Amino acid sequence: MAEQAGMKLIQAAAVIDAAGVHAAPGSLLMEDNTVLAAGPPESIGIPGQAEVIDETSAVLLPAMVNAHAHLDLSALEPRPFPGRFESWLESIREQRISQQERGSLLADTRLGIELSLAGGVAFAGDIAGAGQLEPMHALRDSPLGGISFIECFGLGDRQDASIGRMRSVIDSVPGHADGVRIGISPHAPYSCGPAVYDFAMAAGLPVTTHLAESLEEEEVLFQETGPFRELAERLDAWSEGTVMPRCHPVEAMRSSLECRPILLVHLNYIEDEHVELLAQTGAMVAYCPRASDYFGHPHARRPDHRYRQMLDAGVTVALGTDSRTCLDTPDRIGVLDEMRHLFIRDGADPAALLAMATLHGARALELEESLVTFETGSIGGVIAVDVPDPGHPDPLAAVLRQRSGPRWVVAPAIGSRS
Repeated sequence: MAEQAGMKLIQAAAVIDAAGVHAAPGSLLMEDNTVLAAGPPESIGIPGQAEVIDETSAVLLPAMVNAHAHLDLSALEPRPFPGRFESWLESIREQRISQQERGSLLADTRLGIELSLAGGVAFAGDIAGAGQLEPMHALRDSPLGGISFIECFGLGDRQDASIGRMRSVIDSVPGHADGVRIGISPHAPYSCGPAVYDFAMAAGLPVTTHLAESLEEEEVLFQETGPFRELAERLDAWSEGTVMPRCHPVEAMRSSLECRPILLVHLNYIEDEHVELLAQTGAMVAYCPRASDYFGHPHARRPDHRYRQMLDAGVTVALGTDSRTCLDTPDRIGVLDEMRHLFIRDGADPAALLAMATLHGARALELEESLVTFETGSIGGVIAVDVPDPGHPDPLAAVLRQRSGPRWVVAPAIGSRS
């Protein structure tokens, strides 16, 4: 990462954010992690006391937000999908057990942080394992900001014990320190009962949950049958008093959604009326496109993911990566590559993708949006992406058409991320 000291004038092929800055060529005037000015070179000039940095073969973008990650699973390198989602879930459980035996949870999360920085990410919505605080401590000791969502599970008569454990965990540490907040993540409606969700919603902390991720989820919620029921029984998680809501996953969350806005992850299988409910309740979405494609979602002749319909309806749709095992970039974990995936796969609008990776991610994690724009003031960081044709008429599209990783020209700093 580039060292930061004093005033710097960075001259680039383009300077672009999702809040209205689009200068090609462009200049960015910085003092440490504070933006002083951004725009066309002639609007800024060359202040005599500034160090001039030549990035004229690169496009400058703000630091990005990974709204959904499992950084503690980063020791799992990319691997082929085994073909059955419940089998993959069991392999993740085995990894958790192995982490406990090896005592590697902290080191595995630090690896995820390192790979996130390599991907141009300054803020993450990270899912920490059930009751685990090591990932939060790793984030608070790192340049990354964001939220460490402590995951929880509990069905039927196991709900009270789950709530007790969560209350003990969140009461044991400050709720906000070093740019990282504590949040709660009830895993999913098929693994957490209504009392767990009620506790999470009443705790006053950020909340996220996996939702409508798979057809197996639909089956167990509607019928109490299928691979997820069988998996829960094998893990002794289907306890006495377990009752499924007998409705679609989004409908199962209606009371929580009507309580306050929360962050919903995936939403691979929803209908038009669910998009309307999300818009009406202010729900936010973390879409992980490479992970969805990795698992083959959506399938069974179901419609494509509705992220563009959600955006049109005014829903905040941020980008996430899920876990490293789903990715095709083993050297980094970043949402710039999610942007590229949607640009190539769907022909998605580059400006909309940048908004999803920055502004929408900031909203999803309850961050100041100025941290991921070139607005005057503190910024989470600045990345440069080299482009083969610095004079391309659409420099952001040029960034999305190639696969090289980003470079930090202004690296994240703890003092600038809160």
